[in-house]
Amino acid sequence: MNNNNLIQATNEQDTMQSTIINEVRQKISDAAINAENTSKEKYAAKEKLIASADDMTTQEKLDAMDSNYDRRNQERWQNVLRFAAMSFSVVGIAIGSPIAVKNVRKLLSVA
Repeated sequence: MNNNNLIQATNEQDTMQSTIINEVRQKISDAAINAENTSKEKYAAKEKLIASADDMTTQEKLDAMDSNYDRRNQERWQNVLRFAAMSFSVVGIAIGSPIAVKNVRKLLSVA
């Protein structure tokens, strides 16, 4: 095989790999933004319901707001960790990391 053909094949493979990584990264980013917006809307609606409740005392409303806020933050962190794990897995698979491939296989076999 000629060195020029080898270099061209390697460059094409690198370009294709880079394109795939960019597309997957964009899809993960879009999914993360969508999850954040959905979560924000859900907890804003709960906050409005709590604030407009007539059958709750002020303390009950404050406790409910605190609980709502804590749950919102917990969901944010879950989303961050979930999408970070997906991103690292995709990058690991794309570069052929044996550890990433092994972990993804384990994950898929459990699911």
